[in-house]
Order: sequence, then C-alpha cells, then structure tokens
Amino acid sequence: MKTKVSLLPKAEEDLKEIIDYIAIDRPIVAAKMISRFDSAFERLERNPLIGNRSKESRLRVLGYRFLVVSSYIIFYKVQPKFVFIYRILHGARNYSEIL
Repeated sequence: MKTKVSLLPKAEEDLKEIIDYIAIDRPIVAAKMISRFDSAFERLERNPLIGNRSKESRLRVLGYRFLVVSSYIIFYKVQPKFVFIYRILHGARNYSEIL
C-alpha cells in the first residue's frame, strides 16, 4: 500500500525556488532536477522510512527524517498513511536553524 506524499506550503515554495534558480542558467538541468525530486517522492510513497533519521538530537526528537537528492535535502515526517514534506534545502545551508 502506497503512502501519500504531501508537500507542505513551505516545501512547495522551496521546490519552486530551487527549480527557478537552476533554470535561469541551465533549463535542462532544472528539468532533470524535477525528475529527480519526483523520483524521490515516488520512493517515499513506496517506502516512507527510506530516509535517515537526523543525528541532531533536536531534529530527531521532532521526528524529522531526511532524504538526499543531489545537493538538496528533503526533510519530512512520517505519519500513518502520509509523508509530510516540510522543507527542501540545499545541503550547504544551516538546516538545523531553519527547521
């Protein structure tokens, strides 16, 4: 049984900003990134626990898991029948302060 993946508004905004930024200079790469993210979302539908739990204790206690896609990190939480994606951030960002 598939789990429903739902991007929360901030994650949708993150994804749009990522793709728009890449598309400025490299539209073909942006299209490939869309495909990579879609593939990651499909993997989460089939296996929500595929991502790792954070080593950072605060994020671990909050229940965040993460999945790496290229240079980006998808932060999500698993609920019965749902995966809620909270943020999609570049790996170089200080995500612990953002989440």
